[in-house]
Amino acid sequence: MKKIMVVTATAMLLLSACGSKETTGAEALNGKWEKADGEPAVCRDSFTFKGEDTFEIQNSRAQGGESSSGNYKNIEGDDYQFDYGGGSDMFTIKVDGDTMTAQMSGSKNICKYNKTE
Repeated sequence: MKKIMVVTATAMLLLSACGSKETTGAEALNGKWEKADGEPAVCRDSFTFKGEDTFEIQNSRAQGGESSSGNYKNIEGDDYQFDYGGGSDMFTIKVDGDTMTAQMSGSKNICKYNKTE
């Protein structure tokens, strides 16, 4: 009986560890992410990651409210470069299930997003 309990507990720990693993890469980003928390003057209202490394960003009203789109690429680890028609931004992005954090290079603010699609 004791052996069964140990095996069951070990299996549960392994399964929970697998379920909470942070996901990275383009496949983890795909879909629409809406702001859950963060400074309006810094955090975008939403990110939409489409196939083929394309994106669309909806800026907050405090940022002018316009949307921008372009291509993004993974630079290294969790660092991504977003290229718009006339410029680019660098973000550190981490995905854990249906939650994403994004921090613009040089900023102390961390923006939190929830996946909606």
